[in-house]
Amino acid sequence: MRPRMKLYLDGPGGGTFGEGVCRLLEAIAAEGSIREAARLLGRGYRKAWGDIDRAEEAFGRRLVSKSRGGSSGGATELTPFGRELVAAWERFSGEAAAGMEEAFERHLGAIIEGGNRDER
Repeated sequence: MRPRMKLYLDGPGGGTFGEGVCRLLEAIAAEGSIREAARLLGRGYRKAWGDIDRAEEAFGRRLVSKSRGGSSGGATELTPFGRELVAAWERFSGEAAAGMEEAFERHLGAIIEGGNRDER
């Protein structure tokens, strides 16, 4: 057994930013397209936009900027705040996971993994 957690920032109206939105922003940065990022992550385009809109509303800042088409098509990229947020989230969630793992080992690991198997 291993501990698991769902980590997210809770804003007005519920969960605002977590692993899912972070992965979406990373995919947008890599692909230059919300549509392509949503497709790669197996989520709908409208849901992807809704997630971004909710997060931007809660933060009061833009996470992505988009440019319209032309001959080469439009593009979407992360704003400086969006890039900074993704990097900070990666650091934060990594530290939180490490802390949880340490607490698990300190309090539950020996009991769960090293307990007396004859007590079943």
